[in-house]
Amino acid sequence: MVEWRKRWVWAVWGTLGFLAFLSGFLSENVVTMVVGLVMAFANASAFLASYVKSENKVKRAFEVVSAIVAMAILIYGYVITGSFILEVMMLFIIAMVLFAFVVSYFLPRIRGKSKSYG
Repeated sequence: MVEWRKRWVWAVWGTLGFLAFLSGFLSENVVTMVVGLVMAFANASAFLASYVKSENKVKRAFEVVSAIVAMAILIYGYVITGSFILEVMMLFIIAMVLFAFVVSYFLPRIRGKSKSYG
């Protein structure tokens, strides 16, 4: 499969995020604006992590900053609105990040112990 065929998905999600932000802005719905901005920034971070083949520090910095900005927008939106959907999204993302850190810490230790016995 040609590499560009996989990349169009990122463009669609980025466009949907921007359109959700624009829709929320025009309808004065803060929750929709927050969800749209989170989608756009998280999409940018994921695209950089997945498809930009560079070890440049600027790329890495932009990738991390984009992910942090997405989470900060989500937290700020929840604090401002108190929306249940934003709270659920925020808690789900925090749980996924914590799970990823725990698994990345314990998985090498578990594999290391199983190799020593086998």
